[in-house]
Amino acid sequence: MSIRLPRFIAIPLVALGIFGQVACAVAADPINKLPQEHDYQKTLYNYLGTLTEKDFDHGVSQKPTVTPPADADELYRTWLLTLEFPRVGRKRSAPAINLPPAQFLRATIEDPQQGVLRPAVWPEPAAWVANWNYAGNPYNGSRAMKLRAFVTMTVMMLMTDAAQDHPTMLMHSRADWFGPSLALYGYTYPLVRDVVTPEARTAFEKCLKGMMIRVSKWGPKGDETHFDICTVLGMRLAADALKDPEASKIAKDYAERVFSDPWYFHPAGYFPDQGCLDAGFQGMSLYWGTWLALAAPDWPFVQDAVKKALRLRGYLLLPEPDGALVGPAHFNARTSSDVLKDQWEWPFRYVAGAFLTDDAACQARFPTDEQIKIGANGAVGEFGAQIAENPGYLANEKLQSSPWRYALWPDSPIFPMNNFAFDYYPKGYFARRKALEQQNSPLLKYPFARDGEFTETFGKAFLMAKRPTFSVILHTGPVSEFKGEGHAEYNGPYGLSGGCISAFWTPATGSVLLGRRGGMTLPMGKPVSLDKPEEWRSWPVHAVAGQTAAGKNFTSARIQDPAPDYNVTGSTATVKVHGTIPAVTMGTDKSLAGKIEYARTFALDAGGLRVETSVKGDGVDQIAELYEVLPVFLKEAALQGKATPTMIQFQVAGQWTTPTDKVTEKVQAVRLERFSGAVEIRFDRPRRAKLSPADWADAYLSRAVCRNVLVDLLETADKPAGVKDPKTISYQILSAKK
Repeated sequence: MSIRLPRFIAIPLVALGIFGQVACAVAADPINKLPQEHDYQKTLYNYLGTLTEKDFDHGVSQKPTVTPPADADELYRTWLLTLEFPRVGRKRSAPAINLPPAQFLRATIEDPQQGVLRPAVWPEPAAWVANWNYAGNPYNGSRAMKLRAFVTMTVMMLMTDAAQDHPTMLMHSRADWFGPSLALYGYTYPLVRDVVTPEARTAFEKCLKGMMIRVSKWGPKGDETHFDICTVLGMRLAADALKDPEASKIAKDYAERVFSDPWYFHPAGYFPDQGCLDAGFQGMSLYWGTWLALAAPDWPFVQDAVKKALRLRGYLLLPEPDGALVGPAHFNARTSSDVLKDQWEWPFRYVAGAFLTDDAACQARFPTDEQIKIGANGAVGEFGAQIAENPGYLANEKLQSSPWRYALWPDSPIFPMNNFAFDYYPKGYFARRKALEQQNSPLLKYPFARDGEFTETFGKAFLMAKRPTFSVILHTGPVSEFKGEGHAEYNGPYGLSGGCISAFWTPATGSVLLGRRGGMTLPMGKPVSLDKPEEWRSWPVHAVAGQTAAGKNFTSARIQDPAPDYNVTGSTATVKVHGTIPAVTMGTDKSLAGKIEYARTFALDAGGLRVETSVKGDGVDQIAELYEVLPVFLKEAALQGKATPTMIQFQVAGQWTTPTDKVTEKVQAVRLERFSGAVEIRFDRPRRAKLSPADWADAYLSRAVCRNVLVDLLETADKPAGVKDPKTISYQILSAKK
């Protein structure tokens, strides 16, 4: 089983510590005693003092064995563990099974020199393996393994409780950054409480409920949506663990606060990040959201939201003729990835999504009969390898614990702590999915690869349409200027759109127009925008873009809300957007002193897509360049390294020519040849056009390569001028023969 790391991990201004802990501070004087301020803390403290090494010695010497279940559901469910086996060992993982028993003793945990030590165990996997009801699991029912998980979790919870009681920094009183810890407690406790004394259970539950009350008072933060969704999950798991009506109400009320607010869930079907869709960060929200939907089948508002998000994700995956998948990413708040490369893309996440809705079936891998048959071999093999491999994290490979620090990630942000597709497997799913496979159901194909036509609207954020010879994605949703608390101040931009073509696709060409962006990153704590202002001509987004005579660039892609108007009737659709081009493109430096109004109309029918763009100014600014930008997708270099990039041609006097970054006069049409097909963009009248200075290539979270066609809207022979009278352009985009 290979280790798959997420392509990007969001860790707000904190550092990664031993065994994946993320520490917010290192105390100058370590606290070397567990807290005993409250009665429940004292009870837990005393209980830990009663445990001996023998209590933590699992005494297991036999290896896991392969004993495949006879039941078809259980065979499939066991195969799910090959997608991610909970980590009780291996390098870079905590040594839950191999950690010496003495490290769980209270006398060891309270180290006079180092401070309170957190045992080097990830509680969720340790508790899970002690509850895995599999004939070949020698740790099933192990009291010692359950106590290892409980003691580790209790140390973490007691120290966190004290920090929250007496906060010394912002991190101690943020509901969102406490979400992973709360989920840990809520998930682990029900799996291990049967080996704990009644007094210790009562004390643990009082502390846990108190933490839920704190979270409810703090409220969601709205900084990074995936953390807020994680906190909702933690509240639900904690409430279920407590089996307390008041706790259940607290959890539900908190969940409704989050899911009723469009800042956290947009009715179009996505979890916004910084106020707009980010295809990369959406993956983390979907990770927690899918788990939450499985854990809370009685919360319809969660079920509805997650199902909508899974459905939208499928429509944003565009199949290429060579089998690759790509999608738009220009609207992203901060990342550069499309939904194919979203964050926390653990394979079991997609399978779990398919449990919730058949709309996600096309996104979920289904094994062959042979893979299911030998699934137990793979799961048990990985389990055995984790135990056998020295899982130490330090260079000298010693199995030892480390000082507790308040942590955003109580375990690790680079591995999932459980496989929730296995945990919440709905009996009978295998037969239902098998039937879809046998019927060759269209649900197993991505929407744009299915037969037939459709026009789908997702709120007023997206219009997706498939016609016999082409398909189109229009994005008319918001982008953002929000800079969240706790984050480094990027210059932006927080998304690019303004109402534009996200993708134009045909079965023969794949995506020929595709909106992308560079994104933002934080190397060594220094914020960097990869959408460089000086490269504005190459930004691959369908927009009106230009530069003043003073060298300041501007773009309609930064209109935050393009005020979309939809009219869909049968196979025809008209979408209108408009807005004022922002005076500030990035940072705080103004590009425009006056005003330039922008409007665009998209008219869709069976023959193609017609676009009409208009800009009108007050003449205050002297404009040196003004273009209608057409973002041509060349290829995804990481997936299509050997593919021939899209060939771009201009039609002049009826003849096709090869363009350059120099202006070509009297261009009648643009032709884009890709794979075995072609697309033509036919102008209302001959235009001046050229290519952007160079290819645009994403070097962040994908390897998408694009090249812009720049169509001159100013038409002043490259002389600066004020824009007062409307500058308009109209063109039709349609499939053509190669």
